Amino acid sequence: MDINLNEVDLGFVVNLTVLREVLASLNIQGRRWWIASDPADAVRNGYLTIGHGDPGCVDRLNTLYYRIPVLNEDMPIVGTGKLIVLLESSLVSAEQPGLYIEKGRVVEDEIEDLQAFLFPILRALVARF
Repeated sequence: MDINLNEVDLGFVVNLTVLREVLASLNIQGRRWWIASDPADAVRNGYLTIGHGDPGCVDRLNTLYYRIPVLNEDMPIVGTGKLIVLLESSLVSAEQPGLYIEKGRVVEDEIEDLQAFLFPILRALVARF
């Protein structure tokens, strides 16, 4: 994942240890957040995947996965907890769009999905300050 930091207006830079703590504390109407990819692969991939919804369910009606960029160029010597990720709305991407049934039709709402995923994380990080 190539990141042009000159295009970032406002984002949160956080290490994986803090992000894990924040994600573990979130539960909104039964929806959870969790690290869904192997952090040891994050530097090579350029991103970390976070799940949002029900960890036991893999269908797009109940669970979505988002990729967030990793800023480290090398794996930290002290372990994956020191991986640095950037949470910024234009750089967070869904692996697949969510699906909804509305008036008997299957529809997508990528913006609503992103807001439901990202805003609670950002609010929890602000509260942590």
